[in-house]
Amino acid sequence: MDTDRKIHWPQIAVEGVAIIASILLAFWIDAWWEDRQNRNEEQQVLHGLQEEFTNIRGVLKRDLTDHLQDLQSLERFLIATGNSPLDVPGTAVDAVLMEMLNPGTTDLGNGALNALLSSGRVELLTNRNLRASLAAWEGVMDEVRDDQSNNSRMVYEQFIPYIVRNGISVNAAMSNWYEAWPIPSSALSDDSEAIAELLEDSEFRVLAELRHGYKRHLTGEFEAAIAAAEEILSEIEISLN
Repeated sequence: MDTDRKIHWPQIAVEGVAIIASILLAFWIDAWWEDRQNRNEEQQVLHGLQEEFTNIRGVLKRDLTDHLQDLQSLERFLIATGNSPLDVPGTAVDAVLMEMLNPGTTDLGNGALNALLSSGRVELLTNRNLRASLAAWEGVMDEVRDDQSNNSRMVYEQFIPYIVRNGISVNAAMSNWYEAWPIPSSALSDDSEAIAELLEDSEFRVLAELRHGYKRHLTGEFEAAIAAAEEILSEIEISLN
């Protein structure tokens, strides 16, 4: 046998192993680098979501406080008009009138969440609970928006037509929405005759009862949305630690 043509299997095996190892190492380095890039991107996304939902929670809590105050005004009025003899201060009627004119809308920014969803990179988030909570968020807010839409329609389709039909002055009520109201105004509570007419009108009380019922339901939706936002923030905090 020609020794010059002898196949050196051990050497070939070593070289083969070295080649395979180098290929596997290259794949591992690429996977490690990609995972590192993904984790860095995840951290950026988490910080963006944290800032966004902190702001969202603040807006929801502020608006819920306003709705609860409106609800208290309606309750005070309805309790007072349910007494006999009537003991309803004019200011209570003013508060109900102003509440009836307020459509009440909530504007939330979902820039970070929308960007994440539209990019199709939700899988960057390794926290499955967070992904599930974010996926459910739009449904939670749909409930809030539906209730707000119902309350808004009441303002434009029932309350304002009633006020116009009965010639009730809203000058003073609307002046509360602006720092500089150019038109001279006086509160409805200053007109005892107008107050007496409203208190004798069963339609006015029914409208207040309707508003009270819808407002109670709306506050419940706000409380659910705040709880959902807090759950998301809690899961973000877990992911960042």
